Amino acid sequence: MQKLLHFEDDKFWELINQKYSTKGGVYKIIAVRDKKRIPINRFLGTDNNGILYIGKATSFLNRVINLKKSISPKLNGSAHICGRRYKSIPNIEKQFPYDILYVDLIQTDEPEVLERKLLNDYVSIFGEVPPLNAI
Repeated sequence: MQKLLHFEDDKFWELINQKYSTKGGVYKIIAVRDKKRIPINRFLGTDNNGILYIGKATSFLNRVINLKKSISPKLNGSAHICGRRYKSIPNIEKQFPYDILYVDLIQTDEPEVLERKLLNDYVSIFGEVPPLNAI
């Protein structure tokens, strides 16, 4: 998928480093199967974009490394709350296996502002935050 980075890509770190270096912004975890985003039923409708999580990072490289370590079945990180939620509820991992998870990186100098806006927009449409954000 264009623009999205697949967590299983062998060049995952390299691609982030090349494009963003130490820059940060907002990132979204997206569920994709057969090159199509997986619709997710929400309280007030269906999220056809397949967004599982919205977060912010002052450095994509550092934060997304922690995220990958936390959700990967082959790695044992716990530094990212999203990964702890993902692994603590077996049905989430079953419904959205690691091999269908992608990340969308949106570079900005004001990650807090953009994250708040994206979460507020999501809640205004669906009546709740994405499934792996705070409950």
